[in-house]
This record gives sequence, structure tokens and C-alpha cells, in this order.
Amino acid sequence: MEKKQHDPQLSEIKPVLNWVDFSLFVGGIIILYIILIFGTIWLAGKLPNEKVLIYINGFLTQLSFIVLVFILKRIRQWSWQDIGWRSVNFKKQWALILRLYLLTLIINMIYTLYLYQRGYTPPSTDVYTKLLGETTWLTYLLNLLLAVVLAPLVEETLFRGIIFGSLRTYFGKWTAAAISAALFSALHLQVYGFFPRFILGLVLAHLYERNRSLYPSMAFHALNNLVAMTLIAGIAP
Repeated sequence: MEKKQHDPQLSEIKPVLNWVDFSLFVGGIIILYIILIFGTIWLAGKLPNEKVLIYINGFLTQLSFIVLVFILKRIRQWSWQDIGWRSVNFKKQWALILRLYLLTLIINMIYTLYLYQRGYTPPSTDVYTKLLGETTWLTYLLNLLLAVVLAPLVEETLFRGIIFGSLRTYFGKWTAAAISAALFSALHLQVYGFFPRFILGLVLAHLYERNRSLYPSMAFHALNNLVAMTLIAGIAP
């Protein structure tokens, strides 16, 4: 008994959804995406400013995720600690976070070079380029709030805390990490960026698995988005 009490591998990831609840939860996420897509298309006829539409869609997506998490948390009577919001000693984590970030950066560079060698370049109409390019102080602050604050907090709670945490019970950590990473990447609706985000999802799941806390994953996610946001703002026309 004592060994189980002290072994975080056995006891610390608590929120687990059965297959019916899990399917309903993921289905709810997909339905939200579809509603937001059609809602954005409808708004496009009323708001000619494409960038405003992108911001509306981005903030409403994060808000929808927050509502979904709160509903599930209330129904299942989970605490925030159950979902993964647990304290961690960041002094021992920053070196690991930076090493993993460097690894993902190298993988992304190799992937980008491979695409260029194959004659493929990202489309200029990409939503992220439009959102992060032509930056003013106002749009930079909005991007900071959306990509560096909200996205890491909300998406890590959703994809790592709940989805990965549940899948891990049935499949083990690496299969669960792969499935949750694939779902995380696919829902960004960006074909050429699927592989880099899949790798990102694997790393984020590894950080959560290693620490039994979402905070290192959130910090990594925020760092990744901050660097990407700054680079795109600097090179976008």
C-alpha cells in the first residue's frame, strides 16, 4: 500500500472518461468547431474586415473550450488539481523545457527544408500569417492574449489534462499521446502544419506525463507560440 501511495505513475492522473463520455466530449469539440466555422462564414457577409473575423473566431473558440471544460468539471465534480493544475518546481523544469523546445525547433526546421526542397511553400492566405502579420501594438497585444495566454491555458487543460489523461488509462502513455496529439493538430485545420503540431502535441503530453502537472506543458506551449508569433510578425509582408 505504501508503494502505491508514493508512486505518481499509479495514482496522480485522475480524470478518466469512459468511452461513451469521451466520444460525446470529443464530438462536442468537433460540433463547436463546425458551429464556429459556419458562424464565421455568416459573419463574413456582415463584417468585411477579415482580420476582425479571425480574431472573433479565435477568441470564441477559446471561450467555447472554457465553457466545455467548466461543464465537464462540474458534472464530474473534478477539482482543478484533478485536471492537472498542480504546483511544480519550475527551477527544475526550465532546462528540460528549453531542451525540448530546441529539439522541436530542429525538427520543424528539417521539415520546412524538406517541404521547400519538394517545391512546396505555405499559402499566403494562411490564417495564422494573416493573424500575426502586419502587426500593430494593438494586434500584438491581442495576439499575445490569444496565443500566449489563452491557448496554452485552455488547450493544455483540454487536450492534455482531459483527453490525454483519459486515453492514457486505456492505451498507455505513448499511444494516448499520439492520439491526443493527432486530434490537437487536426483541429487547427492546417494541412502543412499538421506534422509540426503533432510533434508539439507529443512533447506536451510527455511533459504532463513526466510532471503530473500541466504547468510545464503550458509554459512550453506559451514559449512556442511566443517565438512563432514574433518570427511571423517579423517576416510577414
